[in-house]
Amino acid sequence: CPFTNFCMLQIKSEEDEEVEIEIKEDEELHNPDPYDFVYSNIPKNTHVFKTEENCRFCKATKFKYESKRLCCKKGQIRLANPDTPPELMRLWTSNDSEGRHFRNNIRFFNGHFSFTTLYCHVDRDTTDIRTTGIYTFRAHGQIYHNIHSFGNSRSDPKHLELYFYDDDPSLEHRYRHYREAMYEQDRQVIGIITDILRDNPYSQQFRSLGQAQNLEDYRLILNLDQRLDQRTYNAPINSEVAAVWIEGNERRNTYDRNVILHGNNNEIEHIRSYYGCYDPLSYPLFFPRAELGWHRKIPKKDTQEEDVGAENINNDEDPDSVSGLWVTMREYYCYKFHTRPNIFNPILHGGRLFQQFAVDTYIKIESSRLDYMWHHQNKIRADLYQGLLDNIQAGEQNGDAVGKRRVLTSSFIGGPRDKLRRYLDAMALVRKYGKPDVFLTMTCNPNWEEITRELQFRQTPQDCPDIVVRVFRAKLEEMKQLFEKAILGKLIMTGKYKYTCPEQYDRIISAELPDKHKYPELYKMVVKHMMHGPCGALNKFCPCTKNRPS
Repeated sequence: CPFTNFCMLQIKSEEDEEVEIEIKEDEELHNPDPYDFVYSNIPKNTHVFKTEENCRFCKATKFKYESKRLCCKKGQIRLANPDTPPELMRLWTSNDSEGRHFRNNIRFFNGHFSFTTLYCHVDRDTTDIRTTGIYTFRAHGQIYHNIHSFGNSRSDPKHLELYFYDDDPSLEHRYRHYREAMYEQDRQVIGIITDILRDNPYSQQFRSLGQAQNLEDYRLILNLDQRLDQRTYNAPINSEVAAVWIEGNERRNTYDRNVILHGNNNEIEHIRSYYGCYDPLSYPLFFPRAELGWHRKIPKKDTQEEDVGAENINNDEDPDSVSGLWVTMREYYCYKFHTRPNIFNPILHGGRLFQQFAVDTYIKIESSRLDYMWHHQNKIRADLYQGLLDNIQAGEQNGDAVGKRRVLTSSFIGGPRDKLRRYLDAMALVRKYGKPDVFLTMTCNPNWEEITRELQFRQTPQDCPDIVVRVFRAKLEEMKQLFEKAILGKLIMTGKYKYTCPEQYDRIISAELPDKHKYPELYKMVVKHMMHGPCGALNKFCPCTKNRPS
């Protein structure tokens, strides 16, 4: 039996836990490993991006390869910094039991205090951390925020009706909606948030209805046309957000655009995404003073009243019709989603609620683009595409296939013409240069140093999807250097770089587990990040398991 040495090697994992690996040094380790050349140039250190300078106009945090215009259009956009109440900031940032419970159940508390009701088809598979490991808010289709009249406010108050009775010290109307397993914790946090939102203009107006005797005679009119200048912090006052009146004493022309809620019915009104009150009504924990969200009358930094002249944007059916003098929806939320030093932004600390807000924002922007195309078919020359006459000339017999169509331009990402354009471009490249030789994919590691160093106040990577995607894009752009600098040859290889046999492919691709004795760190990384986890009988909740419980 050959002489064998044993030694113990201690390494640190990404969680800073020491892991002991037993290494046997015997004669087998001295035999040549056919894959040694694959690992011969393994870097000793992880490639980490240097910290980029903040935007010199708005001081936003920047990452490598990002456009200088992404955050504020080189100073053209300036929005007031949020003014978060100190007690609400404590809930966002503290490590006490109330703060942790608030953040862990943030969507429950926002839904409880929201003035509107949320309607969307949420993918439950991605919100159950038992099956996915991390929480991901994913919605299918459209998101709707509706507001109800208050015909049932006496018997079963919900949403905005709960505010009618917030002057009651017992707050029993709110505690009816508690969760049994968390009654005491919910009770404490609900009491704190109720006190915080007492200064909210909507809350103040609604509380005035709490002592009304004949509530069915009352009408509540919400202002949809607020135009406060968001270049300076300018929270609205009570009379600017809503008005209360009794039937028969209507105030005519109170607001140019409004929604009227009645005390004698349960009608539902839809809050459109381009109303300034959309965000404060739906996300009171992000906008505790009813600060306006995006609307079409937000001027850019140097825009003056006389610059716009008679230009007026009043077409409800065309929310994308803004000129270069106004901040667009995309520009507004790009500004909001950037971190700036020494400025507390509650949206970026919202955790799971931030995920919902980001998805809601994305759908708003996509809907705005679709609305523009719907109402500007003549500008995109839709009549040049196949229509009714072409179907008739082609002898189309199926009536379902004939009719007026709405055409999506090739600039709309994900649309049929966008996909066709990308396909034709790819085929043109293949025809000229030949077939690609390398198919390279890349996944994101949430523990990258560029991500973890940006986290604040006990955040985790899943709480900051904005940082994760921006760092991933920077890494993706960096990976392209492998081909631009011909480190792996060229994507479509010329004769000089062509691989002609399996041995040549083995020099850049390894489908083997590294030797755990020679390369313990590499072996650990491959096993952790590149191998499929247990499934089937070992893990019935794994997404790939057939007939798994939903």
